[in-house]
Amino acid sequence: KMIKVENTEIRFHENWPDIDVNLAMVVLNLGRASSQFNLLVETVCEQFNLSVFELEVMVLLRSFSYPHRLTPSLLSSSLMVSSGGLTKVLIKLESKGYIVRDANPTDKRSKIVRLTKLGIGFIEKHYPQVQYMSKQFFESKLSKRELALLTTLLTKLLKD
Repeated sequence: KMIKVENTEIRFHENWPDIDVNLAMVVLNLGRASSQFNLLVETVCEQFNLSVFELEVMVLLRSFSYPHRLTPSLLSSSLMVSSGGLTKVLIKLESKGYIVRDANPTDKRSKIVRLTKLGIGFIEKHYPQVQYMSKQFFESKLSKRELALLTTLLTKLLKD
C-alpha cells in the first residue's frame, strides 16, 4: 500500500518547508507513475514471454520504415541503456527469432539490428494489447487534453 500522493505535498509544506515542494512532488510522482505503469506493462509482456526491455527494442525497431533496422549504438542511446545491457537483450531476441544482426555495409566492425518477419508479425500481433492496457491506464485518470499535454511535457523533458 502506498502513502496517499495528495497527503505528501501537505506533509512537505508542514514538515520540510525549506525545500522546493513542487520539484520534490514532480520527482516523486514521476517515479511513482512510471513504476505503476511499468508493472502493468510487465504483466502484459509476461503473457507472451517477453521482457519490457525486449518489447521496447522491438517497438523502436518497428517504428522505423521497412526493413525496420538500427545500429546497436542508436538503439542503446535511444533506449538509454548501456551497450552491455542491450547486447543481452539482443541475444535473447535473436534466439527467439525476432531479430537478426546483419553486417553493416558502411562499417565492417559493427552490425545492424533488424526485425525479422517473425518479429514484425509478433510485435504487430501483441503490441495492441500493450496499447489497450496503456489506454485504460491513462484514460482512466486523464482527459484526452491532459494526455496530450503530458505527452508534450515528457517529450520536452527528453529532448537533448
